[in-house]
Amino acid sequence: MSGFTKEKILSLIPQQRPMRFVDEILELDEEHILGVYAWKQEDAVEYPDGRRVIPPVKLVEMAAQIGSVAWCIYHMTQTISEAELSRMVGFFAEIRRAECKRPVFPGDRTACFASFGEEGYFRGNKLLSEVQMQFDGGSKDGQDVFEGLLSGIWVPRGE
Repeated sequence: MSGFTKEKILSLIPQQRPMRFVDEILELDEEHILGVYAWKQEDAVEYPDGRRVIPPVKLVEMAAQIGSVAWCIYHMTQTISEAELSRMVGFFAEIRRAECKRPVFPGDRTACFASFGEEGYFRGNKLLSEVQMQFDGGSKDGQDVFEGLLSGIWVPRGE
């Protein structure tokens, strides 16, 4: 077992600002992961009516960074070293039944929870997870934002 902390797993996520959509991993174990992100002005796009809204593709990216990248790193580090992991690269592999349920705006904070659910699995270097995202705090606390089934796979880097 690696004994990697939540902070260490977070540091191993390859995406960085402006494409990093994970501020903190709150919970992490073999059965689930929970991470949060506070959306910023620079994450948003302006709609024709002047409102700034977080594009749904960035919600999917947050879900993938937590449910496919960070959680898969955690599982892989149970059997391989950090040095071995550094010789691998992760790819977003699949998304099914994804649904964006509510718009997200700068200043909103969302919590993303991933688990195996009924269909998920981890096999060596591939993880399939069921992901749910909700508002975290404020007047919309607990309202659903996004859900879907996501997978990622890690492979050796090309030489």
